[in-house]
Amino acid sequence: MSSLQSQLFIETASVTLNRLTKDLQKKFEPKKGDRFNVEGITYEIGPPKFVDADRAIRFEISSKIPGEELPKSYDHAKYFKQIEKRNASAKKPVSADMENIVRETRDQERKERDYVKLTYQYGENELYDDRDILKDIEEIANGSSEKNVPAKVPGVTTLAGRLILERVQSSLYEVAKGNVESLINANAKVRAELKKSAKKK
Repeated sequence: MSSLQSQLFIETASVTLNRLTKDLQKKFEPKKGDRFNVEGITYEIGPPKFVDADRAIRFEISSKIPGEELPKSYDHAKYFKQIEKRNASAKKPVSADMENIVRETRDQERKERDYVKLTYQYGENELYDDRDILKDIEEIANGSSEKNVPAKVPGVTTLAGRLILERVQSSLYEVAKGNVESLINANAKVRAELKKSAKKK
């Protein structure tokens, strides 16, 4: 893929993931920056990267491990493993890591947090199908399509190029949203199990 094409894919992916973040901030509780809070757990969608070798878009989603809720005998690594196990995303992440982040607050206090970080990757063939693009072009040319002609994009000279970017945007939004929802559900399941086991004791 040429550098112009990869640049266009990254721009499209950035706009898409930013829109998804804004939508999730509206749906849940917005946090500082691009983060949002769901039932006391902070989530974040990282910026996309283009993997030339795989012709794919890669991005990370993360959620804070609620350490203050965990029993003393239940460490963060165990919580992370349970999230990995309960994450029912339609596509398996290319990697899953537990990341430690240290932030300094305004009063110079250091706050250390552990996060679940899941990395997803979607190739071109997972985001659009050439056959669908050709069908759209044919229908638009015949005037039989109810589909609106995509707006002009700087650097994109063909209708096919604009249709591809439009399809990438809609597909990436849906799969990334599904990935976030799966992580939210996994956190909810693990926390419910922890509460249940705490009551039994």
